[in-house]
Amino acid sequence: MFRCDDRRREMRLHAGFSSDGFQWEIEPAPIEWIVPDGIDQPEYGYDPRVCWLEDRYYVTWCNGWHGPTIGIGSTRDFKSFEMIENALLPFNRNGVLFPRRIGGSYMMLSRPSDNGHTPFGEIFLSQSDDLVHWGRHRWVMKPEQPWESTKIGAGPVPIETDEGWLLIYHGVLTSCNGYVYHWGACLLDLEEPWRVVARGDSYLLSPQMLYEQVGDVPDVVFPCAALADSATGRIAVYYGGADTVTCLAFTTVDNLMTFVKG
Repeated sequence: MFRCDDRRREMRLHAGFSSDGFQWEIEPAPIEWIVPDGIDQPEYGYDPRVCWLEDRYYVTWCNGWHGPTIGIGSTRDFKSFEMIENALLPFNRNGVLFPRRIGGSYMMLSRPSDNGHTPFGEIFLSQSDDLVHWGRHRWVMKPEQPWESTKIGAGPVPIETDEGWLLIYHGVLTSCNGYVYHWGACLLDLEEPWRVVARGDSYLLSPQMLYEQVGDVPDVVFPCAALADSATGRIAVYYGGADTVTCLAFTTVDNLMTFVKG
């Protein structure tokens, strides 16, 4: 799933396909959702996450519905897409599902926000029995270090390990030149994932390459998808560079576990 902007700078979600994970063919037409009664097509869409959950792929994204909120939809083939409902009221961003039920409930991370560029942000967790009605909200964590002092938000779908849920997240500071986005990582409890078990205090990645520093939105590295190989522990992370290109970085579960434990 890709966010693509047209020359009017309207943001839409497009499906993409690849045989090797490096070279991608993106569908030229944006996704047309099969929507529930009473819900219009999204006004816009960005920051999609894809999560395999039980028997299909679920997509969460920042959905334009009287302001930014969290849309949830599903697909089995990336050709037909069915929208479920908006999970939360505006304003909210960075909705990320866990890849299985925990204690019988679906769980999702998000970052309550405002209708602008949001000069604040902490991570919360919400629970659901049916992927429609969300509640039992729990606070997860707030910015702590200078590199993330403005706001934080969940990144790719959490990766399950024996010691907890490994979460890559983004952290933002406000510099004299504006926002600067970084990566961070933490470990959440397996059964109570609103509880932080360990958290790295420095950033993992910052905008250093030209394609991360220069673009539609300068100085952005925004992690949004991660593929973990259970046999080797290798992780491929897809991330946005300067809101202009999709980039790819590699790490391992062992490296991230060492990092978050400090």
